[in-house]
Amino acid sequence: MNRAFVKTGIAALAVFGLALPALAQRDPAYEAARSSGSIGEKPDGYLAVVSGGDGQLQKLVSDINLKRKQVYTERASAEGSTVEQFAFTAGCNTISRTKPGEKYQAPDGSWKTRDGSPPVRDARCP
Repeated sequence: MNRAFVKTGIAALAVFGLALPALAQRDPAYEAARSSGSIGEKPDGYLAVVSGGDGQLQKLVSDINLKRKQVYTERASAEGSTVEQFAFTAGCNTISRTKPGEKYQAPDGSWKTRDGSPPVRDARCP
C-alpha cells in the first residue's frame, strides 16, 4: 500500500472521527434514518437511501453528501491525494464504525445490516 493512500486514510479517520458524530448530534433526522436502516454508508464515502425514503430523506442525504464532498475536496488537496482516494478511505472508515443495526454497502454492492461482527469491507481498505 502506498504512503499517500495510508496518509489519506489517517487524515480521513481524523476528519470523520469528529465530523460524523457531530453531524448526528445536530440532526435527529439523520440519526433516525441511520438507526432505522433507511440510509446507509457506501464504500465510496457517501450516504445513500437504502429503502423507503421520501423527498425529504433524499434531500437530507444529498445535503450531507455535498458537505462530505466539500470536506473530501479540501482534505484531499491538503494531503496531496485525489478526492476519490480520500472519499474511498473515508468510506472504509465510516463503514468500520457503523453500529449494529445500521446499514452499509458491501463491496459486491449488496446492502448489509451490521451485526456484532466486523463489516464486510473492500480488500483495499486500510
